[in-house]
Amino acid sequence: MKTYFTELTLPVSGMSCTACASSVESILKSQNGVDNAVVNYSTSSVKIKFNPVAVSLLDLQLALKPIGYDLVTATEDNSKEFDKLEESRHHKLKIKLIVAIIFSLPVFVISMIWHHASSVQQIILLALSLPVIFYSGSGFYLTAFRLARFGKTNMDTLVSLGTAAAFILSILNTLAPGVLSETGITSYVYYESAVVIITLILLGRYLEDRSRNKASAAIKNLMKLQPDTATRIRAGEREVVSISALLPGDSVLIRLGDYIPVDGIIDSGNSWIEESMMSGEPVPVFRQRGDMVLAGTLNKEGVLEVKVIKTGNETTLSRIITMVNEAQNSKPPVQLLVDRISSVFVPVVIIISILTFAVWAFLFPQQPIAYALVTSISVLIIACPCALGLATPTALIAAIGHGAREGILFRDAGGIESAGKTDTLVIDKTGTLTIGKPLLNKVVYTDHDNQPFVNNIFASLTALSRHPLSVTVSDKLNAELMTVSEFTDFPGKGISGKIDGSLYFAGSPAVLKEAGIEPDEVSLKHIDKMTSDGDSIVILASEEKLLAIAALSDKLRDDAQDAVKTLKSMGIDIHMLTGDNEKSAHIIAEKAGISNVKAGVSPEEKAAFVDLLKKKGKIVAMAGDGINDTIAIARADVGMAMGGGSDASREAAAITLTGHRLMQVVETIKLSRKTNRIIRENLVWAFGYNIIAIPVAAGLLYPFTGLLLNPMIASAAMAFSSVSVVINSLRLR
Repeated sequence: MKTYFTELTLPVSGMSCTACASSVESILKSQNGVDNAVVNYSTSSVKIKFNPVAVSLLDLQLALKPIGYDLVTATEDNSKEFDKLEESRHHKLKIKLIVAIIFSLPVFVISMIWHHASSVQQIILLALSLPVIFYSGSGFYLTAFRLARFGKTNMDTLVSLGTAAAFILSILNTLAPGVLSETGITSYVYYESAVVIITLILLGRYLEDRSRNKASAAIKNLMKLQPDTATRIRAGEREVVSISALLPGDSVLIRLGDYIPVDGIIDSGNSWIEESMMSGEPVPVFRQRGDMVLAGTLNKEGVLEVKVIKTGNETTLSRIITMVNEAQNSKPPVQLLVDRISSVFVPVVIIISILTFAVWAFLFPQQPIAYALVTSISVLIIACPCALGLATPTALIAAIGHGAREGILFRDAGGIESAGKTDTLVIDKTGTLTIGKPLLNKVVYTDHDNQPFVNNIFASLTALSRHPLSVTVSDKLNAELMTVSEFTDFPGKGISGKIDGSLYFAGSPAVLKEAGIEPDEVSLKHIDKMTSDGDSIVILASEEKLLAIAALSDKLRDDAQDAVKTLKSMGIDIHMLTGDNEKSAHIIAEKAGISNVKAGVSPEEKAAFVDLLKKKGKIVAMAGDGINDTIAIARADVGMAMGGGSDASREAAAITLTGHRLMQVVETIKLSRKTNRIIRENLVWAFGYNIIAIPVAAGLLYPFTGLLLNPMIASAAMAFSSVSVVINSLRLR
């Protein structure tokens, strides 16, 4: 029987630390019918691949609820439901924090003033501690208990064990001090440690929540760009309708200051459109009748009527949101290692805590038993798997969010890591290094008598190609388009198709080989003259002879020289590859400041060149925008689809650049390098913190200084370690 799998990304509510994410992941993976589950704590979501025949979403939800987590399964509107759950959870956390501060502050003050509290003072401390332990700290104990039933642990386990030990010992010393004093245990109370630890950890989680929300704000801002309703125009009547009610072909009215709700073509009117959130272009662009406008862009000036082309999940905005979501829910190789370490961290810390107690209690019997208790609790509290777990994802989310605002879309987290290591850039010419809107300089015909008919054929065939040169030929000939059948694409060379039963070829001179014809001497002279002038060539041929030669010239992008100069200063070697002729390629390369040029190369040869660079040990990025770049983009360590790229190049690319600025390539590599640096800083901090803090908490410095780490200080340090990692990551914003 065939097994069917479906893959969904769903929100998970209730996670309070990275160990929670590990617990959710392991529970889901253990369910029958689940092929894989990857939980991202920073985005509070899970990407799950499962067989819906063997297990339902309700089954998965019920599997998580006993351990205190909720899988949001209302897939049509899960973001709103999840936002409500998280808003409620954040509000409860805030109330618990306020209660904890109100009651723990007097406990702390009394304990600091009277180190040896009287029995009456101890009763007061107990009464003040109860709301903190049983209300503010209840979540720690409930989660730890639920997980313990399944043989699992997380950060709540450490907090629960440490604070419970301090609180229970304090109660015994308050209500029956003589019992423990007879065993040699000092009748000291630790109420301040228990309540202040809970308060500080709640404070840390509250700040962490706020920081995580800031880190993932970009995706929320993108989702807010698309309005819920639009003004539809039908038969001259205006009607406000839901976006979901719009269909391709409908007309919508866009007023001044409105966000455009769909992808469409302007039917009437003109305006300046703010597209920065979509393309990264900082300056509004002028759009008029016949121009394309995108959902989520802002109408800054006139009133427009727009013909709907794409709605809902088909719009460019929806595609961007999907890519950002997928990238935020992916993990780079370094995170997988950190996850494995975090999964065993809590049990190891518990063992270290037990050993710490045993060493102090049995190897140093001359010391008060309180020393063993203080050190073992400090070990439990100061250990912080959260800092480890947050080190990578918070940096990635901040980087992905920042990139989305600048028109840089990462397909997955691996693309960020690889882009930052790039030392070699291979770049396409037409549409990437140049503006991709060439000028048609002239057309030479070999048959002047049939020039109008040849024009019609030339325009009809080139209209089917997305290559900028072909698009220009089709647009500028002002010919009558004819029906083309049996269309064939020869990537990097040209196209062919039948018109009125005859086969025709259009493209670069290389397509003549596909046609199987040799141009005559006159045609060759025209081609040589055009190429020597630096023009790009598009030819039209029948099965018998060459019919027309079009000469076009393209313009270097305004920021190309600055981009190339900056990339070189960053230590990146640049190679320009193009299917265009040698002369045109070198003229553009010289203007841009690129010395490594290969012209007249096919898509396969571009890919082979990328492979050659990789064999030399280079980390190669490939930037291009056309179908002919797709193979090379897929072969590169980092593929970049420029200006949105063709559908094929976007699918192959690890990074899509929605704008048309070459400086976006520079910004991408800079952002990736900075992200990698911050991830390293975070990991060094998280690992270093635990390597140093745990031995100190265990009492390593006591023989030299006579001081032990107070559990309250340990809890403050633990909270600070998590918050500091998140704050460091927010520098990417």
